[in-house]
Amino acid sequence: MISFFKSLPKHIKTAFLSIFRHLAMSLSASSAVTVTLILFAAFLLIAGNVGQFTDNIAEDLSIHVQLNKNYTKDKDITKMKKELEAISGVKKATFSDKDAELELYIKEMGEEFAMYRGKENPLFPAYYVSVKDADRIKAITDEISKKDFVKEAVYGGTSVSDMVKLLDKVRTGGMIFVVLLTALAIFLISNSIKMTIYARNNEISIMRNVGAANWYIKVPFMIEGMLIGLIGSIIPCLVAYFGYAYLYDMANGQIVTSMFALLPVYPFALKVCGVLILGGMGVGLVGSFFSTTKYLHWKR
Repeated sequence: MISFFKSLPKHIKTAFLSIFRHLAMSLSASSAVTVTLILFAAFLLIAGNVGQFTDNIAEDLSIHVQLNKNYTKDKDITKMKKELEAISGVKKATFSDKDAELELYIKEMGEEFAMYRGKENPLFPAYYVSVKDADRIKAITDEISKKDFVKEAVYGGTSVSDMVKLLDKVRTGGMIFVVLLTALAIFLISNSIKMTIYARNNEISIMRNVGAANWYIKVPFMIEGMLIGLIGSIIPCLVAYFGYAYLYDMANGQIVTSMFALLPVYPFALKVCGVLILGGMGVGLVGSFFSTTKYLHWKR
């Protein structure tokens, strides 16, 4: 371990020299990494915001439970709240009396219904029940409907839950695509390092003949792979940060409604840049490791 750290500055110098000596191959590999990471950045930005949209919809998604008029006493209200919150998958039940229900109705439908304020109020008291998992909202609604104190239980309908499922699928599909892009980047860097190894075949053979250990030969190539990945991540980071900041400002931080609010540029875009840098260096390291290990094993 001590010898490794002592020789590290030399390995870093060797890696830099190798990049400049084989500049065409290094630029080719870093360009391929750049294109891959730009796509990677796009999917990270989309996946992050899709996750935010899904969470917003799930948080706003609730079941409107209209109560029978017979259940209006305080003890009944407390008992119903406990029963509703005891149902598996229910996060919280919030009571709304009939006056609050009418005010909400007037807000949504117009002031012409203000005439029903007071004793003329025809509405029923209700509960707004939020759920832990949007996928189970229909099953929970059906269970609530069976309660004897419930007149009617409704939610946003299948279109809302279908939207949540669709966004989940988009997020999952994006992550699968990201994995495929990562594998592609590893393959491209691995091939680039492999070509560099073949170009330095005589140098490696001499090092082997004088007794250099495999790790001593591998380290410069692995550092070189990391540097190629780092170089390849610079443009994607700039595109991701400034491109997302521009789109965020242009959309005023949301798409149509606040339910589809975009994640703020800071720190989200910076986190994406950090992932791109670490991802580029990581795939460079892994690609060069596999390439050198396979070559040195074969040469044995």
